[in-house]
Amino acid sequence: MTVAKAMRVSLAKLANDLFDMPLVVIGFTRERIPGDEIPGVVPDNALLVLLDGPPGQTAGACIGPELVRALVQQQTTGRVTAPVVSDKVPTPTDAALCAPMLEALFQRTHAILEIPADRALLLPYRFGAHAGNARLFDLALGAREFEVLRLTVDIAGGVAQSVVTICLPVPDKASEPLDDTDGPVSAPQPPATLEKAVMRLTADLTAVLCRRKVPLSVISSLAVGDVISIPSEAFDEVQVCTLAGDVLAAGAMGQLDGYRALQLHPARDETDQPQRRSSDREQLDLPDVQHVRRRDTGGLPAMAAPDIGEVDLPDLPDLPDLPEMPGSGEAAGALPDLPDLPDLPDFAGPEEGEALPDLPDLPDLPEPGELPDLPDLPDLPDLKAG
Repeated sequence: MTVAKAMRVSLAKLANDLFDMPLVVIGFTRERIPGDEIPGVVPDNALLVLLDGPPGQTAGACIGPELVRALVQQQTTGRVTAPVVSDKVPTPTDAALCAPMLEALFQRTHAILEIPADRALLLPYRFGAHAGNARLFDLALGAREFEVLRLTVDIAGGVAQSVVTICLPVPDKASEPLDDTDGPVSAPQPPATLEKAVMRLTADLTAVLCRRKVPLSVISSLAVGDVISIPSEAFDEVQVCTLAGDVLAAGAMGQLDGYRALQLHPARDETDQPQRRSSDREQLDLPDVQHVRRRDTGGLPAMAAPDIGEVDLPDLPDLPDLPEMPGSGEAAGALPDLPDLPDLPDFAGPEEGEALPDLPDLPDLPEPGELPDLPDLPDLPDLKAG
């Protein structure tokens, strides 16, 4: 049972048992290359997956976009359609859906190989991580030499064709594999579903007890036995974070049966359980609004401002000092001396004790009977009778 035959038989059997989808290997090549030539064998737009083996051994797999699309369609819709030209970049979700096929392929192929050198090369690798680009893929593969296996597969009876490239690190010294027992091949599994594929995944989470800001000089001088103090309430507010730093949940740190344990706080779903009662006010973090009785004000309720408690106002900035007034110094704040007003001119009038001059006499007014006669007014024309 050579590597080519073992992978051809295993892939066809697993695709039928796990995914209920026909997959046939129609081409197989094998070559050995140095580790620095890995970037040259990575296809464009392929799904790049890192595979974990024994300590110090990491393999890689490049799955063509056509096969990735077929596996996703089969697990989500139950059928494979004709491929459409697309520049879609593979995502970690695509890698998760392809992980069951890769793990089963390595486990089954390793179990049926007969040549010890092939069994030492093609170990039962498991899914490790999704490599976002060819550079990260190359950096993760650190062996000196690799065996590159290329499988050309036919998908769903001629619907599409794709290429799977597997990069296996060559051991420095060929030896018997760790597991050289020829155990029975595992029984066929039921067709995989999206739920089963997702539940097989592992998620690395971090429990953050607290966060402290420490100067770099203090960190550089830390030694064995130094103590960094943390607040006591930190044990009740432990954050569960992803590797990217996103907070997923919160809990309390403790112990259970002698082991460290983390009890998660239940999530509050306000949409399913609306909190409208007065007993729920503590959880809603609302101000205490006092009830005011309605009084007779002509049919209108009495308006009262709610008691919202003490409000901390921000500190106002200090006003600048006023400039010194002119004439400051010994008599600070004194106004400057006003200039002397000029003397008023002498009033041209009679001297003191001198009598005022007599005013001229007014002309005599005519007597009432002596008014001039007014001229006669002209006669008005006769108005015609209408």
